[in-house]
Amino acid sequence: MIGFLNAIKPSGITSHDLVYKIRKLSGIKQVGHGGTLDPLAQGVMVVGLGKACRLLQYLPDDKCYRAEILLGRRTDTDDTEGSILEEKELDASITEELIKEKLAGFVGKLIQIPPVYSAIKQGGRKLYEMARKGEAPRELPGRSVEIYKLEVLSVELPVVVARVECSKGTYIRSIARDLGMQLGTGGCLQGLVREQSGNFKIDQAHTIEELTDLSAKQSLSNCLVSPVEALGLDSFEVDENMAKRIANGQRIALGDLDLNLAAAPEQRLFACYRAVPIALMKLTEDSLLRPEVVLDHAVLSN
Repeated sequence: MIGFLNAIKPSGITSHDLVYKIRKLSGIKQVGHGGTLDPLAQGVMVVGLGKACRLLQYLPDDKCYRAEILLGRRTDTDDTEGSILEEKELDASITEELIKEKLAGFVGKLIQIPPVYSAIKQGGRKLYEMARKGEAPRELPGRSVEIYKLEVLSVELPVVVARVECSKGTYIRSIARDLGMQLGTGGCLQGLVREQSGNFKIDQAHTIEELTDLSAKQSLSNCLVSPVEALGLDSFEVDENMAKRIANGQRIALGDLDLNLAAAPEQRLFACYRAVPIALMKLTEDSLLRPEVVLDHAVLSN
């Protein structure tokens, strides 16, 4: 079983918990995910099964979130799960217009300071592990991220609901914290839903209950998303002889293929045998397609 599941992580469990559940349901040991969600958060989690795990790093990684920001509270984790450091009453100066103005300033490329309680490593140790022991560094290095779009959906103070389209590595908790700092009120994240991750959307995702039911019916493979669809790449068909060459790691000359598409150096394509992806190929400067990730060696035994 090779492919991706578009799964919904419920609030209250870790990303590792979800992977563990899917590992049990699928009976496959090699299971991984395409991006961590905090325990508080819920929504789309892309889960790779089998050798598809080797393709997780190639997935389109832009994200879309629906965030609930609570103003008037500052916590050590930058969300409502943490210990309260400060609380303030909001006065009449905190208006919807001012909030929208401040949030508009987050759009574009920026250097973001991550939360102290995060899985980022420093000196080989995860920050949240250091923070729990009171050993977190006083200053954290900023990370380059990009906010493509930030839309305010509603303002019912002290709660602001916004939709954020952003690059990989963006912390929505940091946006909540920084908005509170700019307003002088303090702020933290109250709720978060990941609505999209790359090509995977929440309206096409499956709950744990749905996946459990499919597993009981031995139909889990029916909701697998193929590597070609998941990565959104072009593909080409090869015959058995060429499939064996690719499975053995051999490069293929572009001129040996009848491709009806324009390919440029560094471009990635899927080689398929009998409509099944067998390898992710990368085009070199000298017009050779090099197997970058071989997915299926079964063709060698045919």
